Amino acid sequence: MTTRTKKPMPFKLPARAEEWCAPSKYPPLQYDQCKNKSVVNSIPIHGGLTNSLKMMLLGIILSFEEDRCFVVDETESMLAQRAKFENRFNSTFYDRYFRPIGLKKGLLNPETKLQRRDWMETWGDWKHNRRIESHLSTIESLGLYNISGHELKRYLLKRIWRPMPLVRDQACAKIENHLSKQLGRNSVDDFIAFSVRRGDKARENFVFPTLDRYIIAAERAAILHFPADDKMPTIFVATDDCSVMNDFRSRRPRWNFVSECDVPHHQSKDGFRIEEMTLWNHEATDAHFGKFMVELYAMAAAKYFIGVIYTNVTWWAYFMRMDDPSTFQILKTPGTENREGIDYW
Repeated sequence: MTTRTKKPMPFKLPARAEEWCAPSKYPPLQYDQCKNKSVVNSIPIHGGLTNSLKMMLLGIILSFEEDRCFVVDETESMLAQRAKFENRFNSTFYDRYFRPIGLKKGLLNPETKLQRRDWMETWGDWKHNRRIESHLSTIESLGLYNISGHELKRYLLKRIWRPMPLVRDQACAKIENHLSKQLGRNSVDDFIAFSVRRGDKARENFVFPTLDRYIIAAERAAILHFPADDKMPTIFVATDDCSVMNDFRSRRPRWNFVSECDVPHHQSKDGFRIEEMTLWNHEATDAHFGKFMVELYAMAAAKYFIGVIYTNVTWWAYFMRMDDPSTFQILKTPGTENREGIDYW
């Protein structure tokens, strides 16, 4: 696995944050270096950001396994649909926030055949295309042999998922500000992160874990991972439902909870609902995804992470983190008990 020299992190954050708060040490993938150029895979985007990232990642892995080039097709994506009184983004949704991923459809040879590789093909194939942890893959075009599913996803994620430098730097600067402001000093300590996902998940018949379960998990994590501290570490709460902040603080008034929900224009958020995105203008879209990027980076940088199994947000943060199962806990709820833990994703 090729690496290159990496610039130091320009933020006063724990060392774990350097993986994402500095330019990547991994070179980007060469999207045009495929043997089979007569057929190009087309990877359609559906759902919210982390769901579409998940399916895109699996489609990209399949493309490199087949040694085919690919394009990302956003024509059906709700992410790019804006309010009726505003046009779609001048470019695509992903181009607004990320470095280019894949080839550009408009630049393909007119004779090139596009083969649609929908999510049902990747997510529905449990034994192979989903790349679960216990499955081994060989991707000869990338020089990867007998690599486990989750190691493969982590490695490819680092080479394809490149937020624009401004997006990355703004997210990391906000994390630094949240943590240092709460502590009243210019440096920050290791912290715990929660992922609390509600919103439209209720319509999918998921039962939300109680906030007490997060608190109990944090108390146990503090004993194991912060034994030298004489108080609870700061807890960063990533959530689409800002009402949980008052609940957490009323349960543990002496703990330091920080969140993007403390920013005034986020405080009214009571849960993400994907269909509402079509009503947002560009400003509202940037505000939502700016908040979301702060949360993803915080979950990746936390010394200990507590999420919930039914959301792709947890899994994307899990793959951004180091491969150390002792540093995270994924909460299950009624209806998710039979899922095979980390082998599900």
